[in-house]
Amino acid sequence: MRKNLLAGGAIVVALCAAACGVPKSQYDAVVTDQKKTKDQLDADEKQLTELKARIADLEGRQAGDEQTRKELEELRSQKAAIEARAKLFDDFVKKFKTMIDAGKLDITTRRGQIVLALATDVLFDMGKTDLKPEGKTALGEVAAALKSVSGRRFQVSGHTDTLPIKSKEFPSNWELSTARAVTVVKLLVADGVKPDLLSAAGYAEFDPSQSNATEKGRAKNRRIEIVLVPNIEELVKMPELKPAEAAPREEKPEEKTPTPPTTTTTPKPKTPPKKK
Repeated sequence: MRKNLLAGGAIVVALCAAACGVPKSQYDAVVTDQKKTKDQLDADEKQLTELKARIADLEGRQAGDEQTRKELEELRSQKAAIEARAKLFDDFVKKFKTMIDAGKLDITTRRGQIVLALATDVLFDMGKTDLKPEGKTALGEVAAALKSVSGRRFQVSGHTDTLPIKSKEFPSNWELSTARAVTVVKLLVADGVKPDLLSAAGYAEFDPSQSNATEKGRAKNRRIEIVLVPNIEELVKMPELKPAEAAPREEKPEEKTPTPPTTTTTPKPKTPPKKK
């Protein structure tokens, strides 16, 4: 289902690009992102198939040893996590389909997280943090969709290309990317998203999604991402860590302090008193 939605989105973007005069470099970048997302979804489906086969194999065994039980429990947990992420991705694609088809927003997966990406060239003028009118409109649509998502937190992150900036207001891309993220958070809150569900971060040029060697890549790297923060139960269960047992200390035989030799003093004979 989600791959069909992505394929349909790619066709719509292609038609819009042809009709609206969208630069080929921008269209190519969208197609590249969608291919990466499709590859991630394919990898998830392959892993899910393998997990189902492994679970069926373990369930068919008669042995009920503790190791088999633990392995089965962990595989079921992994399967549930992948299925939940796939369903969540489907839901997000449906919610943002209109914006995706219009080329206003990309939805991808990075490092196992669902990411909504908006080009900062649409939101801000070069080197600025004031939202453009079309940027406010786009974020208003995003806010409307985010308000319908329950029980999730979102991190808004600002990203730049490698071109340096040095002004009184923004000494580096760190300050610029962070300020833009905060601006977006404030707009989302003003449009009704609960503030306790949002956080802001700036990554400057240090988390690129494309190579900065070309203008096309730099344009993709100038972006605002809204990352779906995973709930604690969606994280991979860490193995229980136990403190290493200390090796038994060898007890050295108690060293006895040598007893000094006893010195016997022979009393001197008393000299008898002299007679007067």
